[in-house]
Amino acid sequence: CLRDVVALAENPGDLAGLVKDRFVDEVENELDLRPIGRATQARRNAMGKMPLAGGIDLVEPVWTVPGFHTQDGPAHLYNAHILVESLSPGSPFKAVYEVRWAPLPNRVGHLTLMALVATFPPWAADRAMLTLTLVGLATSIGWLRWRVQGWRGMSRAAPWATLLAMNVAWLWGFSSFLIGSCLFALTLGAWWSARDRFGPRAAATLTALLVVGYFCHLVSLGLTAVGLIMLALATPGPNRMRRIGWTVAALSVLAPLAVVYRTLAGPGQPLRPTWNLLAGPPSLANWGAHLTWVDPLTLARKTLVPFLGFRPGWAALIVPAAWFVLALMVLALATFRQGRLGRDGAIARRGWLAAALVLLAGGLVGPDSLGPAHGEFLPQRVALLGLIALTPVLDFGGPGRLNRLAGGLLIVALGLQSAFVWDYAVRSSRLAAEFLQARQHVGQRERVGTLLLDLRGPYRANPLLHMDCLLGLGNGNILWSNYEAAHYYFPVHVRQDVPHPPELEFERISILDDPADADVRARRWEALLARHQGEIDRLVIWGDDPHLDAITARWFTPLAREGRVRVLRNTR
Repeated sequence: CLRDVVALAENPGDLAGLVKDRFVDEVENELDLRPIGRATQARRNAMGKMPLAGGIDLVEPVWTVPGFHTQDGPAHLYNAHILVESLSPGSPFKAVYEVRWAPLPNRVGHLTLMALVATFPPWAADRAMLTLTLVGLATSIGWLRWRVQGWRGMSRAAPWATLLAMNVAWLWGFSSFLIGSCLFALTLGAWWSARDRFGPRAAATLTALLVVGYFCHLVSLGLTAVGLIMLALATPGPNRMRRIGWTVAALSVLAPLAVVYRTLAGPGQPLRPTWNLLAGPPSLANWGAHLTWVDPLTLARKTLVPFLGFRPGWAALIVPAAWFVLALMVLALATFRQGRLGRDGAIARRGWLAAALVLLAGGLVGPDSLGPAHGEFLPQRVALLGLIALTPVLDFGGPGRLNRLAGGLLIVALGLQSAFVWDYAVRSSRLAAEFLQARQHVGQRERVGTLLLDLRGPYRANPLLHMDCLLGLGNGNILWSNYEAAHYYFPVHVRQDVPHPPELEFERISILDDPADADVRARRWEALLARHQGEIDRLVIWGDDPHLDAITARWFTPLAREGRVRVLRNTR
């Protein structure tokens, strides 16, 4: 895999041939369409013993496409840079930002990226984090499957694990949640390993994993607790009550953690579950839109064909999630037909089925968020962990045609998902090359505001949304659109005595790109500048809007333009 990365970096034109050869070989092997040669069989055996191989192979666009950025990745990178700079007494950020190292969730992701930023250049640190979350989650899922069912069928479980790791949350840049998802798999796997000999040592191990999971992400921690409860209640075997008792003892650590969380989060952060698409009267249209939105795997609009643009007539045939669902149905049928019972068979794994069904149901009918102060995109996270919990239930290792068919379908789904990631990477690189030309005109140690007038794209993740944060790396610039500073669970915050625009208002105005919202957008932009223009030294604007440009011209004058991006300076 590493040799492939080097070869592609030296000659990107070899990509098509490499993908074609691997794709055709693997599909033919899985579907048993031709005899398997000795070299191919050896490769498949090697993959069966190394489920992370697929994850390593599929990070090629991360490292070979220079402008690959996730949606939230630039903001995480900027705040990690601020955290590293906060250790220096001469930091230009200290006059504006303060760091609050309260014991709250989301700390592991920031500490990890902070260590990477302190060690590597920013671009390499960002890509290392992307690689860590992708390969780490794929490996954790593969390890979980191995702990429950062993190595048998791992060559088919590997593309399943890699496909789950290459999810939309990864492109959204939810690094702390993804690390917490790794802990979800590891914690449940540790419980399974100790199920027949539960005692103080196993409970202490679970307690330690839960504490680390708390500092990763609150959602993954809560779902880990749900998974442990379902496993303890539904898994048969000897010493069942002893196992349940020690599981409850391990989970008791959540009580003091909940007290710490509520104390530090403050009374101003109530939990307010909200439903958007299901808020109105129930209808098939609403449910269809909701189920499409909950989908944790689909990366782009379902009418998009990678590298070819929109093809509504046949694009639905290459939706990776559709091939994944087909593979899931075939695997479920194969598992049911084989009906392997015994101590490690289907009955022994019914706890996993119970956990998976509860989590999947929660993703389908649960709230879209727990309130605006606690983040968004809750159903996708719950559904993803439900699919991870389903991994030990399915029997990937059966010898029948159904299992070979499922393996082929998974490889097709993974190949298509990889194509979408490559297409996203190319589009992101083009946007970055144009947008980041503003960096040379913004200057150093300036206070910067941004307005994005043309945000819509074909992907659910938008690399442009927080790309402005890259304008603050290595030059001391303050990006007022730094959304992390507005949330209590992130460590970087604007000092209370520093006058500044509301951090979230720049993004809220930018996403009002529907023509019906034009008047609202103009009023909010005018109000923002009228009140806070004195706190903004530079404005970076992407796109053009004559109405908004007329408002901006009252306080700012053009400084430079590069394509669709403009830099304006304050006229005071």
